[in-house]
Amino acid sequence: METNYAKSAYRTFLFWGVCSSLGVTVSTLVDATLVGNFIGSTGLAVANIATPVFLLYLLMGITLGGGAGVLIGKKLGEADLKGANRVFGSVLSAGLITGVLFAAASLVFRSALCSLLGATPELLPQALQYLTVVFAFAPIYVVYNILSIAVRTDGAPKLAAISSAGVIVTNLSLDLLFMKVLNWGLVGASASLCIAETVGTLILLTHFWNKQALLSFHFHIPTGNEIKEYVENGFGVGSAFIFQAVVMLVFNTMLLKGNSENGTFSVAVFGVIYTMSTIPGAMFDGAGAAASTVISILGGEKDWKGMLAVYHDGLRIVAAAGMIMALFFAAGAKNILIFFGLNDGPALETAATAFRIYALSVALAGVNVVTTSFWQTIGKTRYASGLSVLRNFVLMLAAGFFLIDKKGIVGLALVYVISEGVCLLLVFAIQIFGKIKDYIKEKYSFTNRVFEEYYPIEEGSMEKMSQNLEGLCDEWELDFKQSFFIHLIVEELLLNIMKFGIGKTDKKYYVSVKVMDNNGECILRIRDNVNSYNPFDLRGDEVDRAVMEMIKKKAKYYEYQRKLVFNYLYVTI
Repeated sequence: METNYAKSAYRTFLFWGVCSSLGVTVSTLVDATLVGNFIGSTGLAVANIATPVFLLYLLMGITLGGGAGVLIGKKLGEADLKGANRVFGSVLSAGLITGVLFAAASLVFRSALCSLLGATPELLPQALQYLTVVFAFAPIYVVYNILSIAVRTDGAPKLAAISSAGVIVTNLSLDLLFMKVLNWGLVGASASLCIAETVGTLILLTHFWNKQALLSFHFHIPTGNEIKEYVENGFGVGSAFIFQAVVMLVFNTMLLKGNSENGTFSVAVFGVIYTMSTIPGAMFDGAGAAASTVISILGGEKDWKGMLAVYHDGLRIVAAAGMIMALFFAAGAKNILIFFGLNDGPALETAATAFRIYALSVALAGVNVVTTSFWQTIGKTRYASGLSVLRNFVLMLAAGFFLIDKKGIVGLALVYVISEGVCLLLVFAIQIFGKIKDYIKEKYSFTNRVFEEYYPIEEGSMEKMSQNLEGLCDEWELDFKQSFFIHLIVEELLLNIMKFGIGKTDKKYYVSVKVMDNNGECILRIRDNVNSYNPFDLRGDEVDRAVMEMIKKKAKYYEYQRKLVFNYLYVTI
């Protein structure tokens, strides 16, 4: 039962986290599908050439937002709202400044950048049309990712998923309008995606009008040390995107130059492989992001058992999901390629073989992604960064230079399998010989005395709770006043939770009572999984209100928060 809270929180954040991650992925998939069918393989090749730009936006947003999100989660776990808001305001400012500077520079040098991205003279005019719009919206893309992480960390993963749904619906609607009805071509494809991202950002902003939000929307000028800390904490996950951008640039160039006759077709196939890889990638990223959010807050609470439970639960889920998706990709390889508008007969067979080989890497990737997020969150940033560099850059390029030249698109598919397989073996070795469990237990355990018990909210729980607290007071040799108020606060708050927080449902509810010795002060934390309910709101009859008023007057400090999917009550006696 000790890890029930951690696992239930993770499952909730996992579901909405995957939905959220799939938003941009589905938008990209919609774009690629419609571009391939409305414009053809040339348009698909241009969209693929532009992909490194979107990956760069993800690098900036995820690195800053993810790194800050770990700090925000830990501060929320410590009930340090002022510190959490300081981090949020500064990372939001850093993201906006970064996006504006990139947009200005890229628009000035857009022709050179398009050529650098691999656009041949024949593709350059269309690449300029597509990317000019994308460059102008850089601040939106960066801020969207920062806001999405912050909103999830602040206990609103459902809203983050709703924003992703808004991106999907807007993008699909505008794609059909701009490309099919108005015949705007690639400009319409890029404009629809950028407008959709703006809609998603506006949806995320509504979170800060919610009275339960712990974070407030504001800007705070970041210091150099703060930005450095965000980058260090977020680089393990965020760096994957810039490495993917470089790899795509190199592999696109190799495919175009290595086979002049079918180079464009090979790049288009690579585009399909990459586009389809974003589906399992989004699911694994969502699983990793959910784990990072929950683990960071549990870390602030010094709940090392819950942290490990979340990590292991995440591994089991992504391993099973990876196997299922790998089988689906392998079985439907040819139909997937045809769906994207690639119907070249002889070349299609080779492309289908490559896609089936690539599918094997999907079965391996999930463990690597979740482990990277886990290492980053617990403070093993060097492990996370090293794994990301190996998996997304060093191994990919080393294998790619050898295999693509010899086997073309089939060699490219083998590159994915080799990279994921080697990194998976490395993960197992580090987890076993790196003593990760011992590290977490030592770093995320209380040094002072602490008592914590979990109780199902049912008949008999109150009696058991009273007995445990009585034994605690005797063991810690607390004076009569502290003992009396510990019993009074726990019993009265629990009674109010049971009377007013639980509706008519068969769901099982739990409450966790934690008492911490803070150098003579007793800090009491009550956590429950009932409906959002604050006992300090003074509901109930006159006796209830009188007792709650007494608790508020006698306590040195009291506060109610809604974090993850739980209620938290803090009282310092």
